[in-house]
Amino acid sequence: MDIGKLFRDAWGLFVKDIGPLIVGMLIASIVPTIAALVIAVAGFATSISGLQVDAQGAVTGVESVNVALLVIASVLIIVVTLFLSVPLYVGILTGVFRRVREGREMAYGDAFSGFSMFGKVIWASVLLGLIFAAIVVVPTGAIVGGAIAGSEILAGLGAVVLLAAMVACAYLAIAWVYVFPVIVDRGLGVTEAMGESRRLVHGTGWWWTFLVLFLLQLVVGAVSFALGLIPVIGAIATIVLYPFVLTYVVAMYFQARSEGQLIDAVLGWPRQALVGPPAYSTTAAPYGIGPVPPAPPPYAAPPAAQPPAAGQGQAYAPAPPPLTPPAYPAAEAHQAEPPATQTAVTQPAAPEAPARPPAPEAPPAPEPPGSGLGA
Repeated sequence: MDIGKLFRDAWGLFVKDIGPLIVGMLIASIVPTIAALVIAVAGFATSISGLQVDAQGAVTGVESVNVALLVIASVLIIVVTLFLSVPLYVGILTGVFRRVREGREMAYGDAFSGFSMFGKVIWASVLLGLIFAAIVVVPTGAIVGGAIAGSEILAGLGAVVLLAAMVACAYLAIAWVYVFPVIVDRGLGVTEAMGESRRLVHGTGWWWTFLVLFLLQLVVGAVSFALGLIPVIGAIATIVLYPFVLTYVVAMYFQARSEGQLIDAVLGWPRQALVGPPAYSTTAAPYGIGPVPPAPPPYAAPPAAQPPAAGQGQAYAPAPPPLTPPAYPAAEAHQAEPPATQTAVTQPAAPEAPARPPAPEAPPAPEPPGSGLGA
């Protein structure tokens, strides 16, 4: 990966649609927060009864606390935050991908387009969360169990397993960094997207991917710390950094797929040579037409048959001459001769002359006198 090009492409995509990106990120941050606050206040008010407050407004005690309602409210906060924040973030990601794939300007309503993939992105979030939780919970339980039982061996073994679990979590976090980009760009299922993300990461190098993400965290952390020095405005301005993180991951994804020239075309950078997708992935075209079938090969005459080598099979003999048509008599040839085609302009036939009457026969010659008397 080209680190300089990553930051340049990420900044270019961020500036290209800075308005919709910031507004979408504000929506994705504020809407789930408001919903969580409403649920928290309602759950707290319904689960606690007999609240005692002194004259200064300080809480001095409560009569009873409904723990079940507090647990339900806590679960609702997690579920509602998940169901609102993840599709909104995915919608912003979809707008960035459409800018690159289609060249379409990002709209303010693109943040809500992630709800069209609601089931898929929610299942991806839940599955990833369960995997990471399972990796950490098992060694943590061993440490807690060893501490309760007073077993140093069990606690030490749990600590070693927890260290290995942290390494596994770090590996998987990098290997699955492209899960949501693959779902948005390719439309694959969750498990297929996890496998495709891992192939892309290992295609460019796991350590190289880790390095570019580590540099991103350093830059974002430094800018966030500088903005945090401003009392109120700094905390709000920090939200602007999150869209840049999304555009940075998108730039990483297209470089991993060897399709960085698409971003160059959108941003007007000098275009690189088209090299196509890497061998460990396939071409993605979810927003355009399907792949064009290859053109048929040009027609070529079949090669002439070669005579067999000497001593192999039957001796080669040349092809017999073509048969000549049999000769027909002249009359048959004349009958078989097709009639001559008429010309485009035909002349009228001349009228036939009337037939002449036959000449009268001459009368017979008279007999000489006396010829009958002598008989």
